[in-house]
Amino acid sequence: MTELTIDQALQQGIEAHKAGQVQEADRLYTAILKAQPKHPDANHNMGVLAVGVGKVEQALPLFKTALEANPATAQFWLSYIDTLIKLEKFADAKAVLDQARSKGAKGDGFDKLEQHLQGANKEPLEANKIAAEVPPPQPNILDSLKLDQAIKLAKKKSKEGAPGEAKRVYKDILTKFPKNKRASDGMKGLMGRPVGKATQAQDPPQDQIQSLINLYHKGEFSLVVENAQVLGQQYPEAITIWNLIGASQAQLGQLNQAVSAFNRVIDIRPDHADAYNNLGNVLKNQGKLGASIRAYNKAIAINPNHASAFNNMGVALQKQGKLQDAVKAHQKAVDIKPDYTDAYNNLAVALQELGKLEEAIAEYTKLLKLQPYYPSARHNLAALKGETTEKAPKEYVENLFDKFADSFEKTLTLDLEYDMPTSIVEALFKTSPTHLQGAVLDLGCGTGLVGEKARMYCDYLEGIDIADGMLKQARLKNIYDKLSHIEIIEYLTNEKLKFDYFISADVFVYMGDLREVFHLIKVRNSKPCELAFSTEHTEIDGFHLLQTGRYAHSKSYIEALCSELKITISHFSTLKLRKEQGKFLTGGLYVLKF
Repeated sequence: MTELTIDQALQQGIEAHKAGQVQEADRLYTAILKAQPKHPDANHNMGVLAVGVGKVEQALPLFKTALEANPATAQFWLSYIDTLIKLEKFADAKAVLDQARSKGAKGDGFDKLEQHLQGANKEPLEANKIAAEVPPPQPNILDSLKLDQAIKLAKKKSKEGAPGEAKRVYKDILTKFPKNKRASDGMKGLMGRPVGKATQAQDPPQDQIQSLINLYHKGEFSLVVENAQVLGQQYPEAITIWNLIGASQAQLGQLNQAVSAFNRVIDIRPDHADAYNNLGNVLKNQGKLGASIRAYNKAIAINPNHASAFNNMGVALQKQGKLQDAVKAHQKAVDIKPDYTDAYNNLAVALQELGKLEEAIAEYTKLLKLQPYYPSARHNLAALKGETTEKAPKEYVENLFDKFADSFEKTLTLDLEYDMPTSIVEALFKTSPTHLQGAVLDLGCGTGLVGEKARMYCDYLEGIDIADGMLKQARLKNIYDKLSHIEIIEYLTNEKLKFDYFISADVFVYMGDLREVFHLIKVRNSKPCELAFSTEHTEIDGFHLLQTGRYAHSKSYIEALCSELKITISHFSTLKLRKEQGKFLTGGLYVLKF
């Protein structure tokens, strides 16, 4: 700072900022940060500038630096939290908000952000996570009946052909009177065991159950299974334990074991609707759609108002292509539970796939009134209304590909006749002056379709992807030197880039505006490089969000972007991308030199 003091530069920067002179404000703030890299106001205001021009991801470290330098400024907290929400990093936003509250943060701004977070989508698209949350303890039957009355009730239910209800009464009795012989014998009779010796209490102490639940919510699934199995030996009839074991095994991908655990719950409590629902979810994840639907129907037969079972059955029916039936199931779910946002989303998706676009728009609109930050709904609604956004939300893309990871390759290559990876790799290495050397970064590597083709041309192959389910499939091929679960812009912004080639097959169809990707490769990669990528091609100038939820790019848009950034286009061609509704889409194939 030679001509102006830092305070003077800051004031002029603020004035330029307010006047809409973005470049001048950026120049002044940048000058301040060169002199004082951790200047709180300059960092904060640079973050505000970044958000204003759509570079929301770049604003995060600026707001964080400002906050670390001056945590007493409420606006720094508000800007940081709001940006995390914009990026759909809801858990991080909640943690920062809680931190702010602990430091005494008050006011309408914090209250409004808290309200937004309460409505923010934190669940997967399908809402088919295993229900590991243990329902609140039900009142013990002995709270309302005397012991003799309870015994008579259990016997009556058994004679009426309701063994599950009889078991529940006997369990309540044994919880309070573990050595009661009449209840023990009654339970053993229902379980087909010899009558005689008293049975111990069925459930462990509540503090032990709560400890397992806490571990589950921390993501310590292996510990849950290990500790719960020990308890299960001591309390073999404790359905809560086996439910937690099944839920944790499902999270660990141990699906066969999870099926066994949920079946054990059902053996103990044949009328346990949630166990059938959980079993259905695991079977669905195994691809056993018919079996999953049968499990959901059993849950519904036990509890006709089981909204989750209706919704999950609708998802399974969608996967079977039975869209009309799926619509009915999802509609039933929202009829039962009018604030069931995931069911509204799945209903809208099914209607969209049926071509009932106005009805789909109506359901997405209802959903967004309930939950304004539901990423997939916002994206799909924009697509149906013909609005173009800069990129698809991170959570939307992640959930989309996680959902189809297991069947992705078969569907794409066999059913849709997709062979873009071959075309991209051939085009890239035909234009390249060298072969069989160099480092390649596969942007959005998916299951490794491109990696399989590129491996022979490089010394080092790295892949990144936003969907963990896709990465699991890629790891099985053992062709990458390194794989990372990370979003593209985040990786390009924060990692050291030393690549000779970048490849991206059908990834930019979810990114719309490609300026930031191109810019980051140009300024952050440490050597000359090439980028090969594919698009959905359009002759209409610019990029456009289609009703499919994907983006199409024109050649003129790519040319203008390359001209602005001084990047050379060494190859362009149009070709068949893949089939959609029986017809081939036209793709654009580009190779750029940086």
